[in-house]
Amino acid sequence: RDVNRGAKQNVSLAIGCFNARSLCNKTCGVLELLKDNNISICCVTETWLTSNDKAKFAEIHDLGYDVISAPRKGRGGGVAFLYNPNILNPVRNDVKKYSSFEVIECIIKSANASIRLCVIYRSTRNKEKYEETKVSKFMTDFEDYLDNLVTKSGSPIICGDFNFHVEDPYDASAQKFIDLYRSKGFAQHVSGPTHISGSTLDLVLTLESVVDPIALQQIVCEPNTGTASDHFLVSFNIPVTLNCSNSRTYEEKEVREMGKIDINSFREDLFFSKLNQGNYESVDQAVQLYSDVVGAVLEKHAPLISKKFTTQKSDFWNDKCQAAVRERRRAKRALVKAKTKISIGENIDMEELENLKINHGEKSIDAEIVINRARTDFYNKQLASLKGDSKGTYKVINKLLDKEYGSNKAPNGDEEEVANRLKTFFDVKVRTIYSNIKNNMTCSPESKEAVGTAADYTLDCFREISVQELEDLIRNLPNKSSPLDTIPLWLFKHCLPELLPIVHYIVNESLKEGYFPAALKEASIRPGLKKPTLDVDELKNYRPISNLTYLSKILEKAVHSQLCSYVDSNNLFSNYQSGYRKFHSCETAVTKIHNDVLMMIDKKKKVPTATLR
Repeated sequence: RDVNRGAKQNVSLAIGCFNARSLCNKTCGVLELLKDNNISICCVTETWLTSNDKAKFAEIHDLGYDVISAPRKGRGGGVAFLYNPNILNPVRNDVKKYSSFEVIECIIKSANASIRLCVIYRSTRNKEKYEETKVSKFMTDFEDYLDNLVTKSGSPIICGDFNFHVEDPYDASAQKFIDLYRSKGFAQHVSGPTHISGSTLDLVLTLESVVDPIALQQIVCEPNTGTASDHFLVSFNIPVTLNCSNSRTYEEKEVREMGKIDINSFREDLFFSKLNQGNYESVDQAVQLYSDVVGAVLEKHAPLISKKFTTQKSDFWNDKCQAAVRERRRAKRALVKAKTKISIGENIDMEELENLKINHGEKSIDAEIVINRARTDFYNKQLASLKGDSKGTYKVINKLLDKEYGSNKAPNGDEEEVANRLKTFFDVKVRTIYSNIKNNMTCSPESKEAVGTAADYTLDCFREISVQELEDLIRNLPNKSSPLDTIPLWLFKHCLPELLPIVHYIVNESLKEGYFPAALKEASIRPGLKKPTLDVDELKNYRPISNLTYLSKILEKAVHSQLCSYVDSNNLFSNYQSGYRKFHSCETAVTKIHNDVLMMIDKKKKVPTATLR
């Protein structure tokens, strides 16, 4: 369980604004910069990300952050939100596109109000050519954007790189821009330089509302970012009340130390238990006896204990990473200390100050190199250890390509309350589907279509399977387990000689009676977010994923093998069925379609296609 998961907390939410000048080559450096400054969500411009940068998104997730990205279609540009998912879950909002600037919006939900955070980037490519026309187009578009923004829900905060020198009172374009946002009731809060040239280009705008003003606190422009970007990090705080996903850096779990089990002793206890006495009254009683006895033996050899696990450390994080980060932060503190002395009037050798800046930059680069190397080595070792294991290899590759991210997300709130809400929602959804199917079913002869040919014989009962057949079936099962399993499948396989008699009885009695034990119908349900970008608090965005016990899967396999053998031997499969059929798959279906298309083309015939998306 996550400690304090879902607890409402009054927090000072730290928001950043940063022109990254490409996240592609400095992802780790930018994220470490956000961690050092405790930034919960950062408005990033010039990300240079594309919609196909899945590996880069996976790197961001590996480092403990999440991303909402709006890439530019061409080269460069792009805007995004980088945020800590343990603190908040912003929801992306649709926004009108403009040709003169890039924009993305998200909603941050809090207990007292909603905040609409907006990122804007105005590019100055080909600055010398038609600059006046481009500025005029931006003014028109930005005025339209502000007019639409004030009509939307949520208190607006606009951050971004506008590329106007607002610090220059003689810059005509900048003054027009200032007059525009002021006429719409907005105020600008950044006063110092945000670029190494001394210009103020990165701005923060809020609506000067009398009814619901946003109190920005501690606005800071940090020049020493430790990255190759020529922009400063602009940060500020706002007081909000959030449903924090996890307010601490650890989670507490009840676990069993399965690796410390003495398997020989475990098997001996099973051998002398009631399981092997053979006095089974019914299938249900045998299933319950298996659960009780195996559970008691497990409790003896591996009792439940509470352990705390850190949640903000990546899998690849090691002592070298921690040491490199410690050195970078030590260099940062020395630099800040020297600047503080200057600000209070103390004499500091400027050469020493310059050396401190260089040292901080070098330590930042060193830390980025160490962290990137640790991550690379970690996944190289994983892939090397999985040589010959195609399923395990693809699992790692899918993680590196960000294909599975979002599968473990869940709605915010108290765990028990969220579980009950999901249970009710899924129950109503399934009952509605059943009801619709029942109402739409017709029993008229005209509605029934014959499939395949008549069978040579009728499958009116299942045959009992032998001990060897059952053992082979179990040995071929992948080592996957459900939370409802008494012991994991790998341990079950080690103890198969002691457990096979009762399992053999359960399977054969079920086949003989045509009865599926009630206890084996229970499943652990996990909510799966349909898309990583969807709102995690909307229950309709989840699908239920059932995880059955391996005992129920063993029984299903015993039935499946006999049923498929019957259907196949009597030629009852559809000629074009590829799913759930031996030696058939998506690949065979695509191969057949591809072959049919080539045959039609060879015959000089037209090939119409219809696709569903």
